[in-house]
Amino acid sequence: MRKISKIEPILPAAPKRKKVAAYARVSRDTERLMHSISAQVSYYSGLIQNNPEWEYAGVYADFGITGTNTSKRDEFNRLIADCEAGRIDIVLTKSISRFARNTVDLLNTVRHLKDLGIEVRFEKENINSFSEDGELMLSLLASFAQEESRSISENCKWGIRRRFQSGEIGVANKHLLGYQYDEKLKQYTIIPEEAESVRWMFKMYIDGLSLREIADNLNSAGVRSVLGNKFQEGSVRQLIFNEVYAGDIRRQKCYMADLLKKNKVPNRGELPQYYMADCHEAIIDRETYAKVQAEMERRAALVNPTYCFTKKIRCGVCGNNFTRKKGAQRGKTYVHWICRTKKETGMTCTSENFSEDELKRISARVLGLDSFDEETFNAAVKMVTVCGNGNLEFQMTDGGTRVWENLHINLTRHKATVTDCFRGKIRCASCGNTYHRVNGANRWVYWYCIGKRYGYKGVTCHSVNFADYQLRQISAHILWLAEFDEAVFEAEIERIMVLEDGSLTFHFYEGRTETWQRV
Repeated sequence: MRKISKIEPILPAAPKRKKVAAYARVSRDTERLMHSISAQVSYYSGLIQNNPEWEYAGVYADFGITGTNTSKRDEFNRLIADCEAGRIDIVLTKSISRFARNTVDLLNTVRHLKDLGIEVRFEKENINSFSEDGELMLSLLASFAQEESRSISENCKWGIRRRFQSGEIGVANKHLLGYQYDEKLKQYTIIPEEAESVRWMFKMYIDGLSLREIADNLNSAGVRSVLGNKFQEGSVRQLIFNEVYAGDIRRQKCYMADLLKKNKVPNRGELPQYYMADCHEAIIDRETYAKVQAEMERRAALVNPTYCFTKKIRCGVCGNNFTRKKGAQRGKTYVHWICRTKKETGMTCTSENFSEDELKRISARVLGLDSFDEETFNAAVKMVTVCGNGNLEFQMTDGGTRVWENLHINLTRHKATVTDCFRGKIRCASCGNTYHRVNGANRWVYWYCIGKRYGYKGVTCHSVNFADYQLRQISAHILWLAEFDEAVFEAEIERIMVLEDGSLTFHFYEGRTETWQRV
């Protein structure tokens, strides 16, 4: 028998309402824009609540915040967090520029929300992030918004710098310890009780107290910063260094390095500064202020001392400056100058190091001096470049260039060469004896004056020894050869005289002489 069952009609379920939120933003804190953002909040609240298919999820509004980055936009970040928590399905916003002026931030955020299944609608541009051409249009229009922001920023900077030049612009710090800025007079006016604390601070510094000691004394006396905080070393340094206390103002000490990052950095010559003297009544007389600046320089020199080659030697391999390195080994102190890159973690440089004594000898030789003179060196030499081959290129202050050629005769690891053509041709100028060859530690060969043998013909000599490879390189240099050639040496060089200072004079068969000067 057939079994018959009844199928009840299924009523269509009511469509689930979308949870809709809106985002609004204005970049400046003004009364006019406050009304603007209030109007946006009211508009979107009514728009969402009057749509029967939508469920009101709120309006998020940032007031007085730039759109070039998202880090300080609290309401924007709260919106994204609620999206990630599943509380929002659709986000409405007036325009791309209100959502973000940074193209990268915009696209990354829209893509992130799209991956979460959340739609973003831009009213002014009529763009929907779920549409096929939505991302392309967003990329183009966001780029325009970013460039518009950059153009506005440059125009504002230009206007500010023009006002800097004319002295029209006010100050950022309305209340500075000892001063209150008067908007009507357009200048700082003295706060007498605070000014006494400032004078005390300067006096303590001139008397030799450290910044830490000054801060402790101020705190112990109950003196506080304009924000009501205790003083620290940094805050004391900032106040003592401020030219405002001498009655002057320096403009554009800092500047915005990147429009998108909004990072303020010290102006170290990248942009012009404007110094306005006698702008207001001084708390500190100029003589006292000058004493403080001189004391600051003196203390800084003790912490970061400068030397004869500081900022004078540059690496020709990586472009970094050379720095002084001091060390000790077997009870003896060694001072070398090395490329700063070699001291940085994870960085390497192949440039050659030089001992400080060696650099002084080379500089004296290049400048034609009997001995190194720092004053003469600074006056004559603008920069010394250490080339990749070890040569030193001296850039002179008169525009000329001089080169010291590095023969690499002082290598850390000696070359094991043996040269027969030097036999009988090397003579000591001090005692008149010839140089003999000997094997050193079975690793390298050197030449020494036979007069060094105690009692040899009644002579004791202290002349310089030379490694075989050193004589080969020096000889090749004198003969203008890329590599030493024994046949050429034997044909042209009659003898080599070793001078008392270790220099070598080469006597040619043709009668001329040429000297290699040891440095």
